[in-house]
Amino acid sequence: MGTDKLDLIAKLLAKAESTTPEEAEALTEHAERLMVKYGIEQARLDESRARHGRRHEEIVKERMLFTGAYARDIRELGAGVAIALDTIRPLYGTQSDSESALYLVGHASDVAQAQVLLASLQVQAMVAMRAWWATQRDRYRPFSETTKRRARSGFIRGFGVGAAERISESRRTIVDGSDSGTEIVLRSRRERVDAAVDAMSTRRARRREGADAGSFREGRRSGLEARTGERQVASEGRR
Repeated sequence: MGTDKLDLIAKLLAKAESTTPEEAEALTEHAERLMVKYGIEQARLDESRARHGRRHEEIVKERMLFTGAYARDIRELGAGVAIALDTIRPLYGTQSDSESALYLVGHASDVAQAQVLLASLQVQAMVAMRAWWATQRDRYRPFSETTKRRARSGFIRGFGVGAAERISESRRTIVDGSDSGTEIVLRSRRERVDAAVDAMSTRRARRREGADAGSFREGRRSGLEARTGERQVASEGRR
């Protein structure tokens, strides 16, 4: 997979940020599948270079800062997606009421692609939440502002869980369809990242509890449903 595929991933995600939530899910799923395949290819190349005496790809720690009223929810979305990508470890940085930091630890090529994906999913989660809230505003009208915000927060967190589940499923399907050495290569890649994380003091990411159950369920469904428009997206991938 070369530069043309990387450009396609970026274009799919860019388009996903400016279309309907339904089409965005389909575009993003296609981009995620390409990213998983690219990650496997990079892992194999890295192992091959190491066998020929060259150093493994650099492991980096990159910071992503999320701001705004839903910064913590977006950070949790990012952590869940990073875990689903499997060769990246998310770490929590500092946080306040309006901003939260997430660190991504992994091989440079994996982290770079994860940053692109997470930036796009952040936009998509907010677009999907606002579309959902427009249909639910009247239902929540009698409730306090705290309850309303908790509902919107729950949707975003559910969106992140759905997206992570979708990525895990795609990755499992792709790895299972690859040759027998793929999992060994990926395991070695994960172990190098885990060793790097063990040497760090930053707190590992863990999922928060206590989301509004109804909005969380709707957000998860929105994050999961990525099949609509699949044929159209597949045709774009062949261009």
